[in-house]
Amino acid sequence: MLIELRVEMDDGTTYDVVADQRDVARWEIQDFGCPIGQIDTRMHLAYRWLAWSALTRRQQITLSWPDFDRDCVEVIDPPDADEGTAGDVDPGQPAPSALASSPSPGAPVNR
Repeated sequence: MLIELRVEMDDGTTYDVVADQRDVARWEIQDFGCPIGQIDTRMHLAYRWLAWSALTRRQQITLSWPDFDRDCVEVIDPPDADEGTAGDVDPGQPAPSALASSPSPGAPVNR
């Protein structure tokens, strides 16, 4: 179980971190935690805590949970690196043709 997260702090610092089963197990035993299957009842708190747990486990930050919670602006799913903007064409797909396509050889033709 891997949960990719992007963290933005009050000072503008951002982190991309991956929480794993170790972080989830730690979340589940917190007084304010819950089983992972019920995480949607505390989604924002859970994402913040999982990000903090992963960042401290990886020694990327040294903030205590209360300090992190105070200074963290948001934790979100990171944008997909492959996603383009709304106007971009998918390079894996040809642009739609304005011309009608011909039927495949041997395909029945409806007239």
